[in-house]
Amino acid sequence: MDMQYKIVLEPHPAEQYVNVLLNGKLDEQALPEIERSICEAQRKQSRVFIDLSEVTLLDRKAAEYFSARAVNGIRLVNCPAYLRRWICAGE
Repeated sequence: MDMQYKIVLEPHPAEQYVNVLLNGKLDEQALPEIERSICEAQRKQSRVFIDLSEVTLLDRKAAEYFSARAVNGIRLVNCPAYLRRWICAGE
């Protein structure tokens, strides 16, 4: 399946965090680019939020990835309930 996604870094210097906005369908192939974006965001600010409000579909590997990132200090925000169930199942 050809997954399509978009990653946008939204720095918020006054609040000292970077919001990583993800959009579309995410699969295992998207994870290296997402990881690079998170590392870039961490270099800009100490806190990183991953906004999942625009994610429409993710595979099991992506759910496991987000679960691991949430445990390791990355905050998931605007996560729809149907995605949260998948992500929490990996914890």
